[in-house]
Amino acid sequence: MYKKVLVTGGSGFLGRRIVEECQKLGYDVLSPRSSDMDLYDEENLKKFIKYNSPEVIIHSAAYYGGIGICNSEPANLFHNNALMTINLYKAASECGVNKVVAVGSACSYPALVDGNMSEDDFWNGAFHDTVEAYGSSKKIQIIAQNAYYKQHGLKGNHLILTNLYGEHDVFTEYRSHVVAALIKRFSDEVEKGSDKIVNWGDGSPEREFIYVGDAAKALAMSVDLEHDLKPINIGTGVGTSIKELAEIVADNLNFKGSLEWDTSKPNGVARKVLDVSRMKKIFPHFSPMPFDQGLRKTLDWYLKNKVSADSRK
Repeated sequence: MYKKVLVTGGSGFLGRRIVEECQKLGYDVLSPRSSDMDLYDEENLKKFIKYNSPEVIIHSAAYYGGIGICNSEPANLFHNNALMTINLYKAASECGVNKVVAVGSACSYPALVDGNMSEDDFWNGAFHDTVEAYGSSKKIQIIAQNAYYKQHGLKGNHLILTNLYGEHDVFTEYRSHVVAALIKRFSDEVEKGSDKIVNWGDGSPEREFIYVGDAAKALAMSVDLEHDLKPINIGTGVGTSIKELAEIVADNLNFKGSLEWDTSKPNGVARKVLDVSRMKKIFPHFSPMPFDQGLRKTLDWYLKNKVSADSRK
């Protein structure tokens, strides 16, 4: 059993929960600030890892956002995430790290997968154009994992997460996940007394959602998981249309107006739901929280902390 774990992005939305879950399992956890360990600076990164000697790294740091940032900053998304990955695997292999657990994304799957997305589909096609830059930047992680294992013996696991939601998310529309974006928009409109809310697209795309604490549990459990070159889907296997999601959020916030859809805006991928059969075999006792329960927790937290949540970029 490993003892010392380094979590990148450990103060972020997902990272802080990974730190908590690793501590619950008894690991000695390092969660450095970017001022102490700069993932964009290879030499700084090596210096930190050499000095602190983690056995395992969970790489959760990422530059991400919703469909808005995917459209406006594809170069930044690709460059920042790819550079962090390249630096991290090189430093880990040169500084005595045994294993890297990488946080992947369902955006890395091909656009035209028929049915739920299985790990066997991972390399079978091109990205959807709306997430090509981000999806490819995350897919680089598994290429790095395979390359550094073959040449340097650096072990790893690659967990593909579906859409996250939960407390402490980024709720500003530009960088937010789907659930957080809808919660903020609907809450703002309720405060203004609006009689209608206009949403992007036609509401038909299906998405899958996993509570951030559950995703963190899976990542923490992967620290001592056997090395595996094949990715592992982490989700619920249950799809919800954006229209259904909007209606659920509206109902929970007591919005009484009408919901309208701006079909001039992009829908994104039509269906993005993971096949979680492999996950259930690897983590037989892992049971993600039902969506309605997790959404209620998220809403309650947001409404109590709206001012500070809205100011987080």
